Amino acid sequence: MDAKLDSTYLAITELTSEINSIVRKSFEKGNEELPSSDVEHILKITSDVACKIRPQLKELTV
Repeated sequence: MDAKLDSTYLAITELTSEINSIVRKSFEKGNEELPSSDVEHILKITSDVACKIRPQLKELTV
């Protein structure tokens, strides 16, 4: 069970880091809002991570 928690934690940490990087780069370019392409990318990677960890979370709660 610890390996599943570690894997879930790592996936969420990587997702957070990637989103932070996207937002920081956009801000550094002088954007006040995220371009739609960045928003779409954030939604896609968030969905990918959610799909990856959903089965692990179900196993932990059963």
